[in-house]
Amino acid sequence: MSLRNDTKPWLSGGFGLVILASIPAVLFVGALIFFTVWVVTFSFTDLSLVGAKSVNWSWIGFDNYERLFTRRGFMESLWVTVSFTFFSAIVGQSLLGFLLASVMRALRGPLRGFIEVAIMLGWLLPDIVAAFLWSATTAENGLINSVVLGPLGFDSVNFLNEFAFPVVVVANVWKGTAWSYLLFSAALDSVPRDVIEAAQVDGATWWQRTRRVTLPMIKSHIGTNTLFITIWTFTYFPLVYAMTGGGPGRQTKVLSIFMYEQSFKIGKLGYGSAISVAMLLVVGLLAVFYVRLLKEPE
Repeated sequence: MSLRNDTKPWLSGGFGLVILASIPAVLFVGALIFFTVWVVTFSFTDLSLVGAKSVNWSWIGFDNYERLFTRRGFMESLWVTVSFTFFSAIVGQSLLGFLLASVMRALRGPLRGFIEVAIMLGWLLPDIVAAFLWSATTAENGLINSVVLGPLGFDSVNFLNEFAFPVVVVANVWKGTAWSYLLFSAALDSVPRDVIEAAQVDGATWWQRTRRVTLPMIKSHIGTNTLFITIWTFTYFPLVYAMTGGGPGRQTKVLSIFMYEQSFKIGKLGYGSAISVAMLLVVGLLAVFYVRLLKEPE
C-alpha cells in the first residue's frame, strides 16, 4: 500500500474525486493570479479605454508611477482614504463593535434580539439602498432637518454639501459595525467567566477588568478584526460613490473612486492600473504590519 493511502486512508477510494473537487479552487486562484499579472503589466503602459491607444498601446516604463506623486489627485485621495479608513473602520466600527458586544453580554430576552436585528440591518442592506437611506436622511428636506432641526427652530442644512466626509464616515460605521460586533461577541464568549469574576472579587473596576484581563485574552481577535475591516474600508467604493460621487470637490474622493474615474471616465487604463497596484501595495504593507504587531514573542 502506498504511503498516501497509509496516511490518508480516505483517499484510497476517492482521490480522483478530491482532484475534481479542487478544480474550482484552482481556477479561482488562477483567475486571481491572471488578473493581478494583467493589472501589473498594463500599469507600465499607456493603454486607454478608447481611441488608438486602446489597441496600439506602448510601454512607458515607470511614467504612470511617477505621475502618482508628481500630479494632483493621487496623494490627495490617499490622504482621504487613510482618514476614512481610520475614522470609520479602526476607530468607528472596531470600537463601537466592541462596546456593543460588551454591553449586550449583560442583556437577555427580546430587547437583546431587537437590538441585534437593528445592528445587523445595516450590514444586510445592499450598499445602494443604504446610500439612498443616508442621502434621504441627511438631505435638506430629509429626516434630520424635518424631525430634529426644524422643530427646534434651526435652519435646514444640506449635510452632504456641508459635512460630506463626516456623513460618509458615520454611514460606513453604521453599515459595517455588525461584523465587528459579531466577532467581538464570539471573542468575549470565549473569555472564562471565572477569570472575570475573580478580578471583580479582587476589586477591579470594569475598565481595569477590560484593560488587564479581557483585551489581552482577545488580542488575536482584535487583530483579525482590524486587519479585515482595514482592507475592506481602504478599498471600499459603492456606498461613498453612491452618496457623494467623491464630492463635493475632493472631500470624499477615496482611492477607489479616483481609480474608477481615471480608468473609466477619463479612459486611462494604464494609469488606473498603476493606482490599483499602489493600493495593493499599501494594503499589503498594512497586512504585514498587523501580522507582525500581533505575532506572539517566542
